[in-house]
Amino acid sequence: MIRKSTSTAVWPAAWQPLRRALAQCAGALALLAGVCVAGPVLAAGGAGAKVASDLRLVIAAPTTPKISWAADKHGRRLVKALIVSNSADPDLNDLRAEVLARGGAVYLRYVSVAALSVMLPADQVDALAARADVLSISPNRLTARTASTLELATGALSPEVRRAVGATGYSGLDGSGVGIAVLDSGIEKNHASLLAVDGKTGRVQHAVDFQRVGDAKAVRARDWTAGVDGSASLYPGSRSMERYEQAIRAVTSRRPDPYGHGSHVASVAAGRHAGQAVDAGGIAPNASVYDLRVLDDQGYGQISDALAAIDWVIYHAREYNIRVMNLSLAADSTESWLTDPLARAVRSASAAGITVVVAAGNFGKGGGKERYGSISSPGHEPSVITVGSANTRGTASR
Repeated sequence: MIRKSTSTAVWPAAWQPLRRALAQCAGALALLAGVCVAGPVLAAGGAGAKVASDLRLVIAAPTTPKISWAADKHGRRLVKALIVSNSADPDLNDLRAEVLARGGAVYLRYVSVAALSVMLPADQVDALAARADVLSISPNRLTARTASTLELATGALSPEVRRAVGATGYSGLDGSGVGIAVLDSGIEKNHASLLAVDGKTGRVQHAVDFQRVGDAKAVRARDWTAGVDGSASLYPGSRSMERYEQAIRAVTSRRPDPYGHGSHVASVAAGRHAGQAVDAGGIAPNASVYDLRVLDDQGYGQISDALAAIDWVIYHAREYNIRVMNLSLAADSTESWLTDPLARAVRSASAAGITVVVAAGNFGKGGGKERYGSISSPGHEPSVITVGSANTRGTASR
């Protein structure tokens, strides 16, 4: 499942040249590792090595566990999964056809990662994994929110970055002209911290809601229904994509953030102190914000929605000057960053020039003791900035 992250920081604008240099190095290393390591290792391991261990356990279980991505329907165990491919065909035509032939359905095909969101009979997973054009098969795991002293503790309010001028203004670097995409539970766009310096103009420029079209809804099909392939025509500029964009537009009558986590995260990234305590401001208090809702009223979602939102950011980054993407959410994963679908997707966004900031997760301590190996997905991806929590020990200074 994806869980909310304790840390939701965005790098100050003054540090961006260093960030870009680091991202280029990390991105190059990631790409090299994906080409030189992932392919041979997976090929050597055979079909079994391509199936995530948590998916493997569910396939072998005597009874179907009560989880979001598995169900018993029509006398068969069905699973929702993400198939990552290395096919030279960007449309993945052959792979999609075999999913349908094996009693499955194809919900979405992604751009950020060569992958399909599918529904499959559990007993057909190994047969698909045996294909040479399949790199990995992962369950469509749940995602969830992860749970910030801000300006002084981060160094954003300092002579090197910016100074507060009056109650709501700044001099220096404040994120002006930069777009920040926040993938979360929605954003309360009328909150005082997300208004412009005039206190009236909103800085949340666009809002889309992937909770409205997840899985079968995106292709207007009944859930857990075989023989559906809605992935072929979702191209930028196509009529299907136009209808899809219309479907994900946030509905004005719906509460924009009933859970509240996304509004908190957006304020950490781009909030103004709005006449409150000085330290209530965010990292880039004059940036524009883009609201991509991928978590529900309880702060949970699924990986397929997060992947669709990452695709949206990549599609629109140049149009809206989206320079930063924040994911203060996390998914449990049994996979390395080489094959994990969320890791691969944020790697593509980073390679496209977007600064990707993600949460480390909320699992660093248990019972007061430190725990290791607890960084969740996509925090284990080398090309992104993974942010953990900090204990200020009652001080505001760094």
